[in-house]
Amino acid sequence: MQILLQSFSMKKTYVVALFMLLFSAVGSRLAAAPVIASVMNAASNLDQRLPSGGISPGSIFIVKGTGLGPATLSIASNAFQSTTLSGTSVKVTVNGTSVDALMYYTSDTQVAALLPSNTPNQSGGPGTITVTYNGQTSAPAPIRNVFNGSLGIFTVDSTGTGPAIVTYADYSLVSPAKAANCGGPSTTCGAANPGDTLILWATGLGPVNGSDAAGDGLGKSIAAPLTVWLGGVQAPVVYQGRSGCCIGEDQIVFTVPDNVPAGCAVPLVVQIGQRASNSTWMPVANGSRTCTPVNPAITAFGVQQLATASSFTLANIELDHLLNNDGSFLDRALAFFAKVSGVPGGIRPFLASYFDNQPLGTCTVTGTSAPGDVLFNNLFANGNITLIDGGPNVTIMGPNGTMTVSAMGDHQTLSPTGAFLSPAVYTVTGSGGKDVGPFTASITIPATPTLISPTKNTLTATRTQGMTLTWTPNGSGGQVEMVLSFYVDQNNASTVVCTAPASAGTFTIPPYALFALPTGAPVINFNFQPGNQTPAYAGTFSATGLSAGLAVSFVDGVAFSNFTLN
Repeated sequence: MQILLQSFSMKKTYVVALFMLLFSAVGSRLAAAPVIASVMNAASNLDQRLPSGGISPGSIFIVKGTGLGPATLSIASNAFQSTTLSGTSVKVTVNGTSVDALMYYTSDTQVAALLPSNTPNQSGGPGTITVTYNGQTSAPAPIRNVFNGSLGIFTVDSTGTGPAIVTYADYSLVSPAKAANCGGPSTTCGAANPGDTLILWATGLGPVNGSDAAGDGLGKSIAAPLTVWLGGVQAPVVYQGRSGCCIGEDQIVFTVPDNVPAGCAVPLVVQIGQRASNSTWMPVANGSRTCTPVNPAITAFGVQQLATASSFTLANIELDHLLNNDGSFLDRALAFFAKVSGVPGGIRPFLASYFDNQPLGTCTVTGTSAPGDVLFNNLFANGNITLIDGGPNVTIMGPNGTMTVSAMGDHQTLSPTGAFLSPAVYTVTGSGGKDVGPFTASITIPATPTLISPTKNTLTATRTQGMTLTWTPNGSGGQVEMVLSFYVDQNNASTVVCTAPASAGTFTIPPYALFALPTGAPVINFNFQPGNQTPAYAGTFSATGLSAGLAVSFVDGVAFSNFTLN
């Protein structure tokens, strides 16, 4: 995969996020009729079958499939000025009205275009979309959720998750730490502070009056019932509308609230009516341009050092007490030692955000995997992460005895019945290896709070009212994690993850988070636990040869199915 990033100046304006669209490398193939696999907002990349996966008239969208265009990527010299490009055209039909999309690029496997502002809003069933290449037209594919205000936020890696493209007034990027060359477009100028006025870059705010290709509506506001949520706190909006430079590119100018939680991965989402954008992150600090991580390993390594290091070593020692599908528990352990190098330059300044945890008291929405996990897996697959020798075994000592397991980077079973790990502090030791010296790590398995409400008999909530949970802390000094998951299929999901201090005893999942889930459909899983999506416990340890060592536990609690949202 490769990332196409174009940033350019136009007189007094600058576009930071436009066309940060992910596209696949293409190869030669025999001519065949185009086949459409998916259609999605170019910024959010969300499946159209999810409530947040809409495509608004006036927005940029992408079509994925095969035979859509030439084997070699073709980019329009002037974006969104023509309805054809290198033999490719796209037609959208909604409510019996057909419009021709304005082209940006085309390739065998992916096309980017703009849905014209005169496309009618959908009523009734979905519309259809076809792609024609060299005179051959695809079978019609459904295009769902065509409504004004289906917003997608551009993100750093173009996936629609992780750090958002947010800029200061000089178009420098909000980032975990301030770079030495801070100042002006494409530079990274550190974490936002309360009181800062920032620019969020997106597409899908709504249509403009007049011709998109002629630039009608550029620099003009778009009326929409819009709310910006940063760390669960409403942020005042100064401007919402089309950017002054770029067709299909929206700007939301907002002020960071005084009471926003700090961290390197503070959830950022935009709500329009009863629709929510993709859930993204933004670094926030108080009185500094370096964010304070929730993850202690990032603190130990250093946010600034992580942003600039060409390579570093890390270790993860993990204890897990997890639910099986039959309701029983499984205990396992992991010891992982690795060297990270060659991280793409555009990603490196944001690593602290990718690997940090969300602040307590916040909610975020992910797909099938968290952005940090996706990035880590991609880096591993591309050879940017290689295993190093931290020794052959680790020894785990706790109240239920001592066990020694392999430290070869794979999960090792401690107990298939969950009998080894119970609430306590565990000591993990290793003799080290060729690359890492001897180490000792402490890991806590926290007590699990007891859920009071909801119960298996009350698994219903109304999205517009939020969802309040109550529990008994049971003396736990850690966190609780509340998870609601809806799977369209095994590759497309919407998972709401909220965390709160275990001592609080109550938390309300806000409506904007629930808007990412469909109504009237059973949510496959509702989980209440000390932490599985985010660590139940996180600490650090040190050893020679390591830049940072993370000691964590993941602990499940209770899981219900067939939860229904109204």
